[in-house]
Amino acid sequence: MKIIHFVADALGDNSYLVVGNDAAAVVDPQRDIRPYVRTAEEYQVPITHVFETHVHNDYISGGPELSERGAAIYAPSGANLEFPHTPVSEGDEVVFGGARLRAIHAPGHTYEHTAYLAIDESGQVQGAFTGGALLMGAAGRSDLLGEDHTEELTRLQWESAQRIRQLLAPESEVLPTHGAGSFCSSTGTPDDRRGPLSAELERNPVLTSPGYEAFREVHLASPGPIPTYYRYMAPINRRGPKIYGSPPVPDLLNPDQLIQLAADGVSVVDVRNREDYARGHVPVAVGIEESGSMLAYIGWLIPFNDPMALVTYDETQGERVTGDLFRIGYEEVRGYLPHQAWVEAGNELEDIEIVDADEAARIIREGKLPVLDVRFGYEHAATPLPDVEELPIDQLLAWADQAPDDTALIACGSGQRATMAASFLKQRGKKPIVLNQGGADDVRQRLKSLAAQR
Repeated sequence: MKIIHFVADALGDNSYLVVGNDAAAVVDPQRDIRPYVRTAEEYQVPITHVFETHVHNDYISGGPELSERGAAIYAPSGANLEFPHTPVSEGDEVVFGGARLRAIHAPGHTYEHTAYLAIDESGQVQGAFTGGALLMGAAGRSDLLGEDHTEELTRLQWESAQRIRQLLAPESEVLPTHGAGSFCSSTGTPDDRRGPLSAELERNPVLTSPGYEAFREVHLASPGPIPTYYRYMAPINRRGPKIYGSPPVPDLLNPDQLIQLAADGVSVVDVRNREDYARGHVPVAVGIEESGSMLAYIGWLIPFNDPMALVTYDETQGERVTGDLFRIGYEEVRGYLPHQAWVEAGNELEDIEIVDADEAARIIREGKLPVLDVRFGYEHAATPLPDVEELPIDQLLAWADQAPDDTALIACGSGQRATMAASFLKQRGKKPIVLNQGGADDVRQRLKSLAAQR
């Protein structure tokens, strides 16, 4: 039995191809199934099975896509999927190509959540596909279903982790779905994507805490924001998404077509990096740079599945970002325009004024301008900046129209979110300046230095 893992960088999630002697299975597949199909072909085995650990809140499952190619879907009995599948409950085993997966009910991330022990031909447990139960250095969030369920799910998450610990030898692998960059993680996770249980016994709060209350305090201490698009994922995954066969390929646009799309109300999103956007961008475009968190920010700033056109570096980026948007149900990408094509056509560019941490500290110290801190709420609480308005970017649609009309400095942790917020505000006639070189921690240090000089 071989276990190959795949990473969806735009989401921070993992999925796995389990290769047996003459058959393969995919655990928690992404909607773009091409990587699994290619790899299975390299091993010369068909993909015959799909295993879901839970009804996903952060992406559309590729299970139905694989089912169209002949794979049988296995999902937790409490998932209530509305399309053909085989429900699995505690202790159920499925054998394919000599490999065996055993279902272990592991609620906490969701109520129906199920982990799977990976058992080889000799009967040895190689590891566990832990989904959102046990992550690298963390546990999956237990607050995604709302505060009415958080306490119960947190207790269940603790109990599930202790049970998984008992079922695995220290050398057995922990194979989670959510990883670094995923908003489904309760706390920051390290960059490693899979590893032995022994490592988690040394560092993971759900395994190192002396008891439930100590774990609960850490687990719920700094709740992150919940991406807006999450609310749409579980219903789509239960109902079954539209089958495409492969992700859509965006059309190449010319500048006139882009201008017309914008006039028709289509959102234009520049996905180049924030420095290039600030130096010069298409006037109608907001800047949401391609990154590991891009999809969450798209969800906060662009209504779900609204028509969209992209400004990119090139065709490759246009196709890649369109494919990533497809993962979360944004299926109305009308095309992409390479930025250089806009420039070569002689069209005007706009820019955004940027400042560094030294200048930002002086602005705050001297009260020169209003300052909007767009970091998340838990960041404000942990490392507040003095004399700023705390306006988290995940709530930008609610506060954008109330932002100052006069020039204001926008700050965040690194410049990424500040640039996004500034681009959005500029489209509404505001006059933002961006702390683009550094972030809140750098400004705090500069403020201390300025205070010491007095």
